[in-house]
Formats: sequence, C-alpha cells, structure tokens
Amino acid sequence: MASPLHHRQASLAVILDFTIREVVFASDAARSHARALFAVVLQQFEAAEIKQLSVPFRRIEMVRQICQCSLNQQSSDAYLRFFFSTVGIDMASALATSIDTAARSDKIVQFTDYLIENFFLPLKACAVKTPQPTPAPLYIPTVPAEDVLPGSRARVSTLRRDCLIRDKHRCMVTRKFDKQEARRRHTEYGQSAVDDDGQVFNWTDGTAFQTLEVAHILPHSLMNLEGSPQITAARKNALDILSMFDMDVHRLITGTDIDRPTNALTLTRECHEEFGSFRMYFEAAGPSRTYRIASYDLPAFSAVPQPLTRTLFQSPTIDSPHPRLLAVHAAIATVLHMSAAGKYCDHILRDTEESALIESDGTTNLGTLVALRFNGWWDGVSA
Repeated sequence: MASPLHHRQASLAVILDFTIREVVFASDAARSHARALFAVVLQQFEAAEIKQLSVPFRRIEMVRQICQCSLNQQSSDAYLRFFFSTVGIDMASALATSIDTAARSDKIVQFTDYLIENFFLPLKACAVKTPQPTPAPLYIPTVPAEDVLPGSRARVSTLRRDCLIRDKHRCMVTRKFDKQEARRRHTEYGQSAVDDDGQVFNWTDGTAFQTLEVAHILPHSLMNLEGSPQITAARKNALDILSMFDMDVHRLITGTDIDRPTNALTLTRECHEEFGSFRMYFEAAGPSRTYRIASYDLPAFSAVPQPLTRTLFQSPTIDSPHPRLLAVHAAIATVLHMSAAGKYCDHILRDTEESALIESDGTTNLGTLVALRFNGWWDGVSA
C-alpha cells in the first residue's frame, strides 16, 4: 500500500503539471491582486511565529524567494497557482481575509518539503558530478548526436574540448590557464610557448596555471530519463519545478543539448565546486556576455576575487553560455541561500560521509538518502 507521503507527493505533482497551459489570470488586475494576497498571506504566517515553519530552514522565505526569482510572468503566474492550490486559499480572496495559519502550517511544510525532495536536494546531490575525460582531439570521427547518450564520456570529452577552445583555455572566473595545455605547449615550443592571445607565458609565476574542468550550468542528470518509471517521474517533477523559475527553459537542455557549450563553463576545480553547489553565481551586468560573478560564501572560503565583473570570451564557431541558463542557476542559488535551504541540503548530504546517520534528537536522514538513490539522483558516493 502506498504511504500517505506518497499520496501527498502525487497530489502535488498533479497540481504542478506544467503541461497544462491554461491561463492563470483573466486580467492584470487579477494578477496584481493575487500577488498582493500572496504577500499578505506570507506576512500572516510570519507573524504567527510557528516553529515548524522556521526549521530546519526558513520555509516562508523559500516560498517568497521563488516567486521573486521567477524570471518571467508565465512562470510566476504558474507558481502562484501552485502555491494557493496547495495551501487551499482562493486567489480572489479579499486582502483583509484572516488566514488560519495554525491549520494551514502543515500545508506549507508539505509544499516546501516537496520542493526540497524533488528539486533542491537532487540538484545539490548532483553538484560537481560532471566527469572530466581527456578533451577530444580537434578531429574526431563523426557520430550522429542521437547515437551518443547525454552525459556519456564521448559527449563530455567533446564538450570539454569545445569549452577550453571557446574560453581560451582559461578559467572564466580566475583567468588561470589550463595546466595540461600549458605543459603540452611547453613540451612542443619550449620557453617561447604562447597563450591563445599570442602572449608568452610567464614560466616563473607558480600561480599562473591550474587544472581546469568543464562545469555544467544545470546538471546533466536533469535530462537523464533512462531507467525505471520512478526515475522518469523524478525527472519530470524536477523539470516542472524548474519551470517555476523560467517556463520552458528545459527546452534549452533537452536531450543532447544538455552537453552543449551553451550549458557549460570552464572553471578551476575550486570554482567548479563552488558553482556546482549553487554558492557561486553569474549575474548579467550591462553589455552582452558581461556578468558580475559573486558568491554566497564568505570571502575567506570563496574562489571568487570579489567584486568581479567579467566579459566572457566569444568564439565564432562555439556558442557562449546561455544567459537564461545562467539566470536560472543564479535564481536557484539565491533561493537556497536566502532560505538557508542550501545549508540544510548540505547537512543531509554530509550524512553520506558519516558512519552514524542518527541525529542527537533521534531523527535520521537515511530515508531521504535512500529516495535520492532510488530516484537516480545520487549513486551512493559523496562528491
């Protein structure tokens, strides 16, 4: 028999089905009223100071931040419909309506737990999972894209090669040059070896070179639809939640597009870990391909020399990182930080490194970790 939790999860998945493209609001006035009501409802929940809404992360702040971080009107409309349907409040209710917060607090917990278990925790579990095969040679036999699975070593090898060429073999954040490529050029050309701009390397600078990696902006596991019906359903749930940030953005990473340069950056290992964990983010700043790169880490722990603004290199033949994908990544990072859900997810995933999975209060995250593995998000090995 299915558990009550399974029934609640299934009912939320039905509400969140974004394949249903119905008009949410009949007018701008109705939309403005719903947004105002949303703010009033959240204020009432906060004023009630219900403990379960502030632990183990700030649940009301998560609800608020997702709406604020939605990148287009269609996404925010769908999110408001999802929220009000879940908590059982009519979006046309008067703004002066008093909400029974005590009776509805369980709905908020159910709503935010669903988001954690079906989206935020899987994304954190997939952090820094991009394999790092040797870059493909400049000439490789032509293989039809449909014959190469997303995330395969062949595709990622090609992706790494293309990103290194596009980004001039430099980290997009630190501008460190790839150590492997520098060693190859030194072997071939000696002390006169130059970088991609024709500048002779400073071989006396011990900090000029680092091993570089290719980092997916959105993890390739999102589009890994192979496997059991449970894995397929888990991916659909995650992609539906992704649509709350930017409707249809998943079309940019469908199939083999997940492994295209539009969804990848060249980074040092330290930057890859920070970016993949949704602590570092890129925020559009002015001209095309110009970004403010920031981190929610303390400066002492961050690989980002803040403040930092970079204009990304451009290649005539290799696509730049897609602005929409970077914007979604930044939105997710903001939600995780502002709600403290990122720290909560990190705490759960740290259990993979501990021999004891039982907390001091007797609770355990073992069931959550089993669900991650069952749904194909985590292979049982910590990053």
